[in-house]
Amino acid sequence: MNDIFGYVIGILGFLFGILVFTYDNLEYKGYSSAHSCSGDCYIKYVEEHGTSVEIEQRKKEIAKTDEFSSIRGLWSGCAACHGQDGQGMGVFPKLAGQTSDYISNRLYAYKNREQIGAMSSTMWAQAGMLSDQDIKLISKFIEEGIN
Repeated sequence: MNDIFGYVIGILGFLFGILVFTYDNLEYKGYSSAHSCSGDCYIKYVEEHGTSVEIEQRKKEIAKTDEFSSIRGLWSGCAACHGQDGQGMGVFPKLAGQTSDYISNRLYAYKNREQIGAMSSTMWAQAGMLSDQDIKLISKFIEEGIN
């Protein structure tokens, strides 16, 4: 029963993280709010930001220079519980300041369903979805300061 509860909490945390990440990034993408834009508003938006194709092309160019681009979406799931800057929240521990080895060892332990603390079952579902490359990059991302 605890396993099922942990999976449900883990999945809900991950989905909440995606929601928060998406909403937080509306302004980054040029939207002042989550409403639709048409007519003059759309023309002004395209003048400022370009077409959707141009925006996507710029994002791809930026992603080429960002070694962490492939895990930023995953980080939003982590941030839902551990805080956007990894500062920890409530029962969820602080990740900021931890070494890459510490983070990767913990993620592999969770992936192997090892019991580390009270919230281990929450992490089993999260870590179980990560590839070795994901674990390597997330660990390095945290060690280098979550930026």
